[in-house]
Amino acid sequence: MEDGEVSGTNHTHAESGYDPAYEWPGYTEVPQPTTVLNESLSSNFKPWSLLRLLVQTSSVLSRTQRLAVLDEHKEVQFGRDVAPAGSGTPRVRLKEMAVSKLHATMFWDAGRREWTVVDMGSKHGSFLRPGGYSGPTVSVGEDLGTRLSPSRVASFPRALKHKDALTIGSTTFVVHIHSDRISCEGCSSSGSGDNIIPLFPVSKGVKRAREEVGSIPSEERDAKKALTMLKRTLLSRHDTARSSASSQPSSYVDRSAKRRALFPSSPLDTPGVLSPRNDSPCVTSSGSVPMPETPAPPQPLPESNVGRQLLMKQGWQPGTALGSQENASGLVEPLEVSATSNRSGLGMPEKAPTSSSGDWRESGKQKRWADMIDKK
Repeated sequence: MEDGEVSGTNHTHAESGYDPAYEWPGYTEVPQPTTVLNESLSSNFKPWSLLRLLVQTSSVLSRTQRLAVLDEHKEVQFGRDVAPAGSGTPRVRLKEMAVSKLHATMFWDAGRREWTVVDMGSKHGSFLRPGGYSGPTVSVGEDLGTRLSPSRVASFPRALKHKDALTIGSTTFVVHIHSDRISCEGCSSSGSGDNIIPLFPVSKGVKRAREEVGSIPSEERDAKKALTMLKRTLLSRHDTARSSASSQPSSYVDRSAKRRALFPSSPLDTPGVLSPRNDSPCVTSSGSVPMPETPAPPQPLPESNVGRQLLMKQGWQPGTALGSQENASGLVEPLEVSATSNRSGLGMPEKAPTSSSGDWRESGKQKRWADMIDKK
């Protein structure tokens, strides 16, 4: 009998000690899921879960803007300022002082395959309420949840779950995460898209032009046609403004006549007319010329005067000049000071007072007028 030959047909496994379970099954191929092939063939496939933020309460966002759609983005920022020019990262702008310039960031963690949120070191903090929040609106002062990090300190990434509540400033977002990338009834956008929060800054001119052009149906949407209509709208508005400005006749406006009508008065250069301005130092508010005060006549010094007593102790007698008695050329009577008028200096001859002698502007006009007549 050769090796491996069975001696009898009635030989049982129990007698030989053989069990088919001991046999090596051989190489087996693990069937790959067909979804991987279908996902790789699909050009619109995104490897991250669908994320949308539903505004629960806010004092800075518009009442019509209640939904942030992040279907095509793996990262979104929250802050008070506009995103830098040329930045491709979307940003939800919350214009209030309780929100920092760059407050927080949400991103898709490919290693853990989950959405996470990070506080970027804000002053007033970001608050997360987990556990499927679906209650009433959250206001300031109530339990906002767990603060992600202390003030001015960046936090570690915190995983987000479906219907978590994230509070930044006075705005509370309810997180909607769908792994099948199909939005639910609560986070679906309207047909016109009016309730969607803008993620990128849009210039006012382009926005106004789009509103004038109107919405184009999706089945008739064409990029070239839309761009052409936008250019025509902007150019036509510019031409209309230019034509309206050119249609108004340019007429000369006599501002001097308007000023004379508003302030009727005689010309300042007319001789014989007092100036309406009373800023001259020699003209009072009433328009009258102040007369100089006449000094009082000198009086002899009384006996109680200290200077008189000192002079008498040194030999001076009343009615005599100062100095030695041999030289009698000294003055016995003091000099009399005569007051000047019209701001004239010492030695100026006195003039007869006139109605305009106190106005230096009027005297200058009289002099110029006399010189003009002499020249003629």
